[in-house]
Amino acid sequence: MNTAAKNESPLFQDALDFAKANWWMFLLGGVLYILFGIMALMRPVETLLALSVLFACFVLVDGIVNVIRALGAKGADGRWWVFFAGLLSILVGLFALLGPVSTALLFVFVVAYQAILFGVATFMFGVSIRKAVSGEWVLYVTGILSVVFGLLLLLAPGVGGLSLSLMIGAWALAIGILRVLFAFRVRSLVRSAKA
Repeated sequence: MNTAAKNESPLFQDALDFAKANWWMFLLGGVLYILFGIMALMRPVETLLALSVLFACFVLVDGIVNVIRALGAKGADGRWWVFFAGLLSILVGLFALLGPVSTALLFVFVVAYQAILFGVATFMFGVSIRKAVSGEWVLYVTGILSVVFGLLLLLAPGVGGLSLSLMIGAWALAIGILRVLFAFRVRSLVRSAKA
């Protein structure tokens, strides 16, 4: 590790240490994104329906867990908010399971906000480790692409299921490739630190 990196803030050092220790997680995540992107590009209609059903199941299970947790937390402040939020999630999950095609629009909004949050977090992670990793531009590009993708989905939520699946597939493929590139950059940083 160079002297400049040693003089950085604890937040910088934590981000750098995390990236070095978990480079393989970036690689694995990148490979999974690539595989998902290929599947979505090859079978767009089935992908959108499968994702809508998966989203519905997630919301339903999350709602059930929140209701059970709220009922078990007798006397805890705010438990009724958790209970009502859980009931709302259960209703949304049931609605989504009964009509996965109509759930696609709701799914579009969830994917859009997830992409925007992921993009901002990835961009900020790149800013955190920019002085130690020469390939941080990959994180900037990943973050910007993700935010742009999310904003495009929000601006055109009525886009057809086929187009949405193709956009999701292309986004996942691009993000996966960039994550794999970043993983190998961090891995080379780890190897150079050991040498």
